Amino acid sequence: MSIGAQSSMEVRYLRDVEKAHGLPRGVRQKSVVAHKFTDVIYEQYKLVMELDGLVGHFGEGENHDTWRDSELLLRGIESMRFGWADVTVRPCEVAAMVAWVLQVRGWDGQMQLCPSCPVPR
Repeated sequence: MSIGAQSSMEVRYLRDVEKAHGLPRGVRQKSVVAHKFTDVIYEQYKLVMELDGLVGHFGEGENHDTWRDSELLLRGIESMRFGWADVTVRPCEVAAMVAWVLQVRGWDGQMQLCPSCPVPR
């Protein structure tokens, strides 16, 4: 597995969304709010990416995420959430959304098209 990525979905996000599309590299598994870790944070752009698989996202795990997101928002940090199908079936669309939000928040880069990307928008 890649450094910091703890699940196959996180590895696929890193490979198929970030790297394949030239997005900035986020920091993985960082505790931004006391003892509550994020999957990926783009610190400079105050954006957190949560990759929601089935494990840990029901019941108390779901409440944990809601509270963490609220605490992040109080610090000016926004959250985006994607599931397995988003990352595995629609990585180009996910990359386009993430790139757009990063640009709105100050990133001056451009998303790169990967070989699987549909016709440019």
